[in-house]
Amino acid sequence: MNRQYPLAVLSFLGTVLLLLASGCAKNHERFYAVYDPIYISHDSALAAINGKTSQGIINPRKVYVTDSYIFISDSSRGIHIFDNRNPARPVKIAFLAIPGNQDIAVKGNTLYADMFSELLAIDISDMRHVKITGELPHLFFNYGYGTTATGDKIVIGYKITYKKMADTRGLPGGGGIYYNLTPAAYAASFSSSTTTPGVAGSTARMVLVGNNLYTVPDGHNIQVVNVENAAQPQAGTTVYGGVDLETIYPFKNKLFVGSKEGVFIYDLTDPSNPVPMGTFTHGTACDPVIADDKYAYVTLHAGTSCGGTANEMDILNVEYLFSPSRVKVVPMTSPRGLTKDGNLLFVCDPPGVKIFDASNPEAPQLQNTIGVGNAYDVVCLNKHLVVMSDKGVYQFDYSKPGVPLLSVLTLTRH
Repeated sequence: MNRQYPLAVLSFLGTVLLLLASGCAKNHERFYAVYDPIYISHDSALAAINGKTSQGIINPRKVYVTDSYIFISDSSRGIHIFDNRNPARPVKIAFLAIPGNQDIAVKGNTLYADMFSELLAIDISDMRHVKITGELPHLFFNYGYGTTATGDKIVIGYKITYKKMADTRGLPGGGGIYYNLTPAAYAASFSSSTTTPGVAGSTARMVLVGNNLYTVPDGHNIQVVNVENAAQPQAGTTVYGGVDLETIYPFKNKLFVGSKEGVFIYDLTDPSNPVPMGTFTHGTACDPVIADDKYAYVTLHAGTSCGGTANEMDILNVEYLFSPSRVKVVPMTSPRGLTKDGNLLFVCDPPGVKIFDASNPEAPQLQNTIGVGNAYDVVCLNKHLVVMSDKGVYQFDYSKPGVPLLSVLTLTRH
């Protein structure tokens, strides 16, 4: 089958590499990590989707939780599925090998997952032997690295070769990618790194509301995908959403979209056509956002490609959606994902997860801090807290005093 995919080349990394390379004097030797792409055919990737359960979790980035299961996206490798009916003893039941995967959503027995630029609909009625039921090509354009290749091939990884040289003239041809880093510095740069509706984390870029899947496909638009026929998703309206969109969060008939510049609110009275309402603008920063009836909670953190210097949680009054206003700034260390259940607000902020009593949203009170390493996203469902961290995937019971630990899914290191 001949398929043509758009060529997405590591634009951000490429820029960094060029800047690093141009700053090197020719007489000063440097180590370069040369990246040569590893390809696989599109059809081969789909045929191999039923991966080995023994695959360990290496780099978990997104999580989706239902009453019975936890779905964990292992960045650009695929999705681990755990039977979580007993959160104290989650059982691995499947690994879906989906190269380029970053996001997850589940409707009934259909799982939606991105495979680089493509959206897949996957029948998971038998999770050990899943089937592809629908494909939407060319939907995503900013997910992952080297999102697609030309023709019917996709990039599933890179072979790394270290070379020491005075300049870049010795680099191999064919578009090899290189870092101007020592091997130790290169390694360090990566080391930190279904009967009822499920819940996605606050860093999700793909969420389900009723019969529609809302995605942030390219940093500028909101793409509506009709999933009334769950097995056969159909691309719907594309709505311009703003600049540098990052996350999307649904609450009732509203969408809250986080960007590097602020929060955009959309009305879903017509679910197929999101209508812009209010906007809250802040300084440039990465900013997951969640919301409830009257308030939205936004975390800003510095020291990333998003830019900015703020490390804080902003609390917005969104009762008047056309004119949201900031009512409280809570200083933080370097906050990431967050979630809320009733009056309890959970915020990922090193060295763990902070738990606030938000019964008065304009004056939240810190109650506890759970130490789990560098936590970056969190989901709560049925009084169980699922925490994504650089140490593993943790589950806690916050219905009990002290928030006892239930289980840990540890990571596999190379």
